[in-house]
Parts: sequence; C-alpha cells; structure tokens
Amino acid sequence: MNTGIIWIVPPKELGRAMERYGARAIAAIKTLADFFAQKMQDEMRRNARWQDRTGNARSGLFSIAALAAADAVAIYLSHGHTVEYGKWLELANGGKYAIIMPTLRRNLPEIESALKRLLA
Repeated sequence: MNTGIIWIVPPKELGRAMERYGARAIAAIKTLADFFAQKMQDEMRRNARWQDRTGNARSGLFSIAALAAADAVAIYLSHGHTVEYGKWLELANGGKYAIIMPTLRRNLPEIESALKRLLA
C-alpha cells in the first residue's frame, strides 16, 4: 500500500509560482503607493496652513513611493531641500502649521482600504 504524496504540481513549480506572485504583488503595491504619494503631495501643497511669502515651502513639499526592501514599499512625505525651516513649520507652535502628519493621518484609512481590496 502506497501512502506517499502524489503531487499534481511539483513543489519546485509551486515555489516559483509563489515567487512570481510575490513580485507581481509588490509591483501592484508600488503602483498603488505611487498614486497615494502623488495624491498626498498635491493635498499637502493645497492645504498647507501657512501664509506664503515666496512659495518655496509649499512647492518644497514632496511625497514619493519607493521600494524600501525587496518585499516592502514605503511612502515618504517631507519638506524638501528648498527651505531649511520646513521642520519648524511641522514642529513649532504646537504643530499649528504641520501638514505632513495630518495629511498622512487623513489618508491612512483610504490607503489601508485600497491595500485590502488589492490583496483580497
């Protein structure tokens, strides 16, 4: 009596298929992250609560999606190098002029929902 396992699809082929799925999933997540990075950059520039004098701080708000590792995608929001006082806009005055974290908090539920739909 044979009690061994009969593989319809060999384990090596299953492993390769899982690797291909993982690569496609990361590519899809990166595309989604690119969309949200641009959306949040536009929101930050539109909704920043400070009075513009030169426009440099507003135009220096950036967001980018990048592969943080082979299996991880990150979205970075920042004040770019255009103004050195960007950190003070975020941190001083009790956060009165902060735009980065409020934008991230406002978008996080939508990002989570989109990721769940993508990976369901």
